[in-house]
Amino acid sequence: MREKIAANDFTQYVQILGRGKKGARSLTTEEAEHAMSLMLSGQVAPEQSGAFWMLIRIREETVEETVGFTKATRAYLAKQKSLGTKVDLDWPAYAGKRNELPWFLLAALALANTGVKIVMHGHTFDGENRIYVEQSIQQLGLAISHSREDITRELESRNFAYIPLAQIDKSLGHMMDLKYVLGLRSPVNTVVRMMNPFFASHSVHGVFHRGYDELHLSACELLGDASVLVFRGGNGEAEVNPERDVTLGKWQNGVASWSDWPKAEKEHKRLKDNLDLSRLTDHWRGAQLDQFGDQAVRQTIASVAGLLYGETSHEGCLALADEIWSKRDKGFFDNLI
Repeated sequence: MREKIAANDFTQYVQILGRGKKGARSLTTEEAEHAMSLMLSGQVAPEQSGAFWMLIRIREETVEETVGFTKATRAYLAKQKSLGTKVDLDWPAYAGKRNELPWFLLAALALANTGVKIVMHGHTFDGENRIYVEQSIQQLGLAISHSREDITRELESRNFAYIPLAQIDKSLGHMMDLKYVLGLRSPVNTVVRMMNPFFASHSVHGVFHRGYDELHLSACELLGDASVLVFRGGNGEAEVNPERDVTLGKWQNGVASWSDWPKAEKEHKRLKDNLDLSRLTDHWRGAQLDQFGDQAVRQTIASVAGLLYGETSHEGCLALADEIWSKRDKGFFDNLI
């Protein structure tokens, strides 16, 4: 006979969210923070966690809930062992790419080649028709970090480290994996983009849908974040799609700003569904120009460089991107151990 699951402190939050059209309401920041703290500390049954996230998923998370979830997650992660070095840029990569390669990875590596210390983190959903950044990193010969010591070592040697979400914290990994049971992504996807687990000076967030960029910036303001870039990227990753106009949202120095960048003017032939990773390495080495990749990498570097170096004009950001790309170590992939 199945053991009866007893009510606990978390039950109240499921009740608040699920009381029906007239009785239900969203959580306050304090309630969301407490609810997330209970989940992270293992005091919540899986059934409760699944019900909780799906009830929020139906109407989408509010700014206040996002702030509460993020505050709790940051407080929880702050108790863990700190890195042995300072991180310049936090780069969440959780969406995966459907019919194109993760060109943003080259953008991150080019920035790292100039001395910017970047930690990228993500999660892989097995069985999905997407290419996740972790798969690309493994196949290209880059290291996968499994601990904070690994991250420190990679940052000191290459200025770039990647760590899977479950290696940052198992409970966060379990929350993400609820998608296998529930069949839908949950607001945890917002939390892992917002959490900045190693407290980097800057963060870049890619989002799936319009409106989430505004949610992220509003949450950044209430969280007191220092420097964040958010935009609707290719397949939801922090990668500028050169085939679309893009609106970049920036929170910096206590001010929110928005910039509209036009799609790339140069004509390019997109090799849709060609997921051969040699396209990445050939383009990096300069052995073969990938027209789509060239524009995706250039525009992505430009967007992040604007955040890092305070450049505001599109032309100025592109000039920075060209300089950064020109300084890359073309033998980087040949020298990987």
